[in-house]
Amino acid sequence: MKPIVLFLSITLVAFLLASLILSYFPEDKKAELKVNRFEQELFFITTDNLIEKSNSWDTIFGSFPEVFATQIMNSSQLTTAQYYDELLAFTQHKDMREAYDSTVVVFDDLSEFEHILELAFGQFTNEFPSYPLPEITTFFGGFNYGVVTYDNNIAIGLENFLGTNSKFYQFLGDPEYLRFQKQKKFIPSNVMEVWFNEHFQKYLGGRDLLSQIIHKGKAMYFIDKMLVDISLEDKFRFTKSQMDWVIENEASIWEFLVHEDMLFSKKEIEFRSFVNYAPFAKGMPQEAPGRVAYYIGYKMVNEYMDNNKIDIEELMYLTDSRKFLQESKYKPTK
Repeated sequence: MKPIVLFLSITLVAFLLASLILSYFPEDKKAELKVNRFEQELFFITTDNLIEKSNSWDTIFGSFPEVFATQIMNSSQLTTAQYYDELLAFTQHKDMREAYDSTVVVFDDLSEFEHILELAFGQFTNEFPSYPLPEITTFFGGFNYGVVTYDNNIAIGLENFLGTNSKFYQFLGDPEYLRFQKQKKFIPSNVMEVWFNEHFQKYLGGRDLLSQIIHKGKAMYFIDKMLVDISLEDKFRFTKSQMDWVIENEASIWEFLVHEDMLFSKKEIEFRSFVNYAPFAKGMPQEAPGRVAYYIGYKMVNEYMDNNKIDIEELMYLTDSRKFLQESKYKPTK
């Protein structure tokens, strides 16, 4: 009997050790998110069931059907009968139906995507307990909208994330750098940036480039903290080589901005490619990606948080960009 007793003792010790370890490293808190699939309802309408289905949408989807009608279908000037005709024409159009069928294939299972967002919004609730949690609604909008907010909720146009090589983006004439952005893996980063803008865009400190750099840096710091298990390049929506380039050339990028006297410029045309999607950052080497200021801001914000004892919510409310730069002690070196 001794071997059996020894085995049971070892098993009990292992179990107790595992329980002890888990008590120190608890499972990440997940938020309970409601995810609605509006596109599935929309593309199952027919002449026979349209009125019945559309009458139930407010109950199922809250205020989103009104947003869809007014913002996507531009129905404000239409009668109800005309709007119904527009919905049928939209969902029965050959090209739209083909594009929708592609979303069915790519987004048949949203469980992984839901898991990522539940963890992200669990983090959000921990850091911002007084802020609301959104409902998530997926939809098909004819390639007009990617990720948007409405009434403290989030809507995702799935047809805008079919993958770099989707033929639809080629038909639409999207340049390569924009097609790259239309990958399924970038949805979580887009969602969290849109959610950041929904609540903290009003704390943008000014129109000058430095204010933009800090604001974009806050956004990336926020995304980094919310999406813990996603690679840095996917958070930034860069390629791996673009991510490596900005990391290796951080000091040179900063030197360029300072030397060209751009930090306090309010001429957006001069720095648009630094904060928006672009083939490359204007004035820098071709390897420098558009939105390069996101990384500089991210590093500046990290430096600030290392040198100042505040939490992430307090960070969001800071608006004095010059004071922020000084207190961050940001001075990248080669």
